Amino acid sequence: MEFKQVRWRHMIAAMIMALCAGIGYTWSVFQKPLMEHFEWGIETISLTFTIQVLISTLAPVYLGRFQKPLGVKNYLRIGIAIYVVGLIATMFTSSIGYLYIIYGVVVGIGISMLYPCLMAYSGKLFPEKTGMAAGLLACSYGGGSIIWAPLAANFIGKHGALPVFGLFAAIFAIVMIPASFMIGEVPEDFRPEGKKDLAGVEHAGKKTPKVGSAAKDYTWQEMLRTSRYYIIVIALTLGATAGLMIMGHASTILQEVQSFTPEKAAVIIGVISIFNAFGRLGFGFISDRLGRYNVMLLLFTVIGGSMLVLTKSEGTVFVIALFAISACYGGFTSMFSPICVDNFGIKNLAVNYSFLYVAYGFAGVIGPQLAARTKAMGDGYNLAFLTVAILSVVGFALTLYLKAAAGKKR
Repeated sequence: MEFKQVRWRHMIAAMIMALCAGIGYTWSVFQKPLMEHFEWGIETISLTFTIQVLISTLAPVYLGRFQKPLGVKNYLRIGIAIYVVGLIATMFTSSIGYLYIIYGVVVGIGISMLYPCLMAYSGKLFPEKTGMAAGLLACSYGGGSIIWAPLAANFIGKHGALPVFGLFAAIFAIVMIPASFMIGEVPEDFRPEGKKDLAGVEHAGKKTPKVGSAAKDYTWQEMLRTSRYYIIVIALTLGATAGLMIMGHASTILQEVQSFTPEKAAVIIGVISIFNAFGRLGFGFISDRLGRYNVMLLLFTVIGGSMLVLTKSEGTVFVIALFAISACYGGFTSMFSPICVDNFGIKNLAVNYSFLYVAYGFAGVIGPQLAARTKAMGDGYNLAFLTVAILSVVGFALTLYLKAAAGKKR
């Protein structure tokens, strides 16, 4: 049987594993119960999430190079083992330092071997539809919180904060280990016939593709020697910053700025997660048709405008702006892999993607810290909203430059 006929089976397995790897978005559910149990301050415990984000985004730069010699299956299984063992060990937390090392570093390393690898793998499965593949995978990863958050909240209410990590370890092991057997290596020369380029437009009697794999397959060393790589990382960092700021502070913003009750804020956060998931899926598909940079220009425009709306609105309009930002953040997370393929080729995607993924780590520090620091200044969140609006303008300009440079190459 041809690989093309079975690749959807492999894609579904990758999506199931990504769903289980998305525990990071459930952190806010763990945070308050752990604070109350150990009597830790908000700044002390929130550093745990920051450490995990940094580890899960920076570690692939080193670990990603082992994917090829180990093979995707073995690499993922090692990641599953580290991830599950880390969650089990988190059950025995007795100090903040232990939590930093086990949940922040060990679980972070497990995630770093799962999500980036699965994202690159999905792009190789569908080299002619990398936007669609990235959107499906990112939607699974981000959408996990829709399942895990309420499950965790219910379990914590009955059994406490620490045992829930053992519950997740068991669930993930039961689901992810069998799924890993459904992962198959993608042939090096796999290119579905007749579908190498999508979203073509008529140009001088020929179709000029808006998307498609780069003519040259760059190694990671060659990629790092291009100025284009650094501009893309900055643009993606600016794009993800707004979403990560909102995801990290949504409950506090809704309660303190809009005077929502904790229960009402929790419902809104659930809807925000849904918009995030659909943004990942929808904009990934759209980028295959309209082109990555055109979609990024749209996302920066909506984020910038929505941030300005947040400074002047309240009630329903305020909440709708949060939904828009969340959807656009989801859209940016689905751009990483396709943009890597478009600019640096698909052959070395597994390694090259890891170097682009660091943008998510940078945004994970900038966004939440920007909101926390401006709030500490005593003026609420408006300064943070305005700052991100300005950063969106910068991101828009950088994307225009990248689009113009890509046009010249054609």
